[in-house]
Amino acid sequence: MKEFKRTSTYPSIAFSENGQGEVLLFLHGIGGNRRNWDGELRRFGAAYRAVAMDFRGYGDSDSIQEGFEFTDFVSDVTQVLDTLGVRGAHLVGLSMGGLVAQAVYSRAPERVASLALVACRSADEPVLPQARREAFIRERLEPLRSGGSEALAASLAPRLLGSAASPEARDQVMASLRKVKPDAYFRIMEARIRVQPMLNLANIRVPTLVVGSDEDQVAPLDQMRALAAAIDGARLEEIQGAGHLINLEKPEEFQLALEDFLTDLKKR
Repeated sequence: MKEFKRTSTYPSIAFSENGQGEVLLFLHGIGGNRRNWDGELRRFGAAYRAVAMDFRGYGDSDSIQEGFEFTDFVSDVTQVLDTLGVRGAHLVGLSMGGLVAQAVYSRAPERVASLALVACRSADEPVLPQARREAFIRERLEPLRSGGSEALAASLAPRLLGSAASPEARDQVMASLRKVKPDAYFRIMEARIRVQPMLNLANIRVPTLVVGSDEDQVAPLDQMRALAAAIDGARLEEIQGAGHLINLEKPEEFQLALEDFLTDLKKR
C-alpha cells in the first residue's frame, strides 16, 4: 500500500485505502505508522473500505506543532472520516491507537460503529502508575536522545516482540521504529504522559473487541482482560505466542479474530 492520499486541511493527514463498503479505520501505535497495517488493508479490502492513516507527526502526515495535546489525534481521525465522506467507521487501534480510538468515542461517539482495542491502555486509566511510567519514558527517550531512531529501534524492538517472532516481523518492527521522527516523538511522549481519564468504559455502547497476547510486556494480558471486563458485552480474544505488536507477529490469528468479530456484527 505505497500509494496514499491526504486530507486537504491543516494538519494534512496521509492515509491509504483499499476496497469498498463500510469503513474499517486502522490506528497505529506510538512507534508505528500506517504501513504497519498493510496486511490488514490487503485482507479486509475484499469486504470493506479498509483505511490506515498516519497520525500527525508520523509517516507522510504533517508535523506536530507547539501546543500539541494527545486529544488532537481525535481531530486527525475525524478529518480522515470527513475526507472519506462518511459519518462513522469501525475503529481498530493498537497500543496508542487503541487509546485514540477510545478518545474518539469519548468525544464523538456517533462516529464510531464499533471498537477493536488491541494491546492498549484503558481510557479511564490512560497513564501508567508513577514507577512504571518513569521506566516507560526512560526506555524510549534515552535511546532516541543518544542515538536517534536507529538506537530506539535497536533497544525497543526486543521488548515489543514475543519470543517466537519471525524474522519478517522483526524487520517490520525495526523499519517502523527507524521511521520515527525524534522531534515529533518527544512532543507526543510529553503529551502522552499528561493524558487525563477521558471515558468511563461502562458507558461504551458500541460492539467492542478486545485483543491481548500472552507475551505482551507493554500491555499485559491481565490488563486486557480487565479492560474487556469493564465494557458491557465486549468480546475478548487472547492470542498465544505474540508480544505487543500482535498483528505483525501473528497476522493470521489477529485478522481471523477481527474478521469473526466483524462478521458477527453483520448478523445483528
